[in-house]
Amino acid sequence: MKGLLIAAKAVMYLVIYAAIVMLVNQAMYNWISDPKLHDWIVNNSGIVLIVSNIIVLAVYLPLMRWQKMTLKDLGFVPPRRGSFWLAAGTGIWLGMFIATFTRLPWIKVHFPAIADLVAFVAGGRLIIFVLGSLLLGSLLEEWLFRGMMFHTLRQRLSITWTILIQAVLFGAVFMNVTVGAFAALGAVVYGIVRAGSQSLWASLAAHILSTGSLYILLKWSGDWQAGTLGLLALISGLGIAAHGGLLLRRSNKITDKGQAISGTTTS
Repeated sequence: MKGLLIAAKAVMYLVIYAAIVMLVNQAMYNWISDPKLHDWIVNNSGIVLIVSNIIVLAVYLPLMRWQKMTLKDLGFVPPRRGSFWLAAGTGIWLGMFIATFTRLPWIKVHFPAIADLVAFVAGGRLIIFVLGSLLLGSLLEEWLFRGMMFHTLRQRLSITWTILIQAVLFGAVFMNVTVGAFAALGAVVYGIVRAGSQSLWASLAAHILSTGSLYILLKWSGDWQAGTLGLLALISGLGIAAHGGLLLRRSNKITDKGQAISGTTTS
């Protein structure tokens, strides 16, 4: 029964998020008749993220209070010692990987939807990008998936399953198998950071640094050759694996230590 309740909560969080985003998207692109305003919205698509994320957060806050969920439950606590810098490095490596991997000619030809998603995240004027994708977008995604969702799933599941399921649920938002699978991989990385640091601050920092480095590299890598892009994608992929592995190792040590203490106390 408790498992069904947890599943229902996780689905509810996701449905609220998806419904608001789709409604705002529909309203801003199809219900605005002024040609100039419509063209501005099209050229600054990040405004959709700003509006929808503000509304979603406004809905989640009373929902959290109703469920007696605190900011500490979400993970707004200091990260484990030494894990913050690993989290920051993971974010930078991830941003580099996304920027270089999605600019590879083979990816752009065979998986244009992924390239379009990245262009959407980093598109528009700088102020729209900063408010939409970099700040509010990062905050909302971490709040929901590595905060509310992570906390809810963790009550019943192991760390591994919690990381995987929150990532799958994030990918499902895109309603496209290819784009969803690619987005879910990023959510796995942020989930590892959240688990290894035991802090939402760390995964939020990783997310902001990832999005920021993605934006910068997209601006710089316009004329880079495929060989350069491929090499950087490989290097950054190895960097993600190294940092993520260290974070998971740190998380396992903490878990083992806690179990040892618990066993000693019990005996």
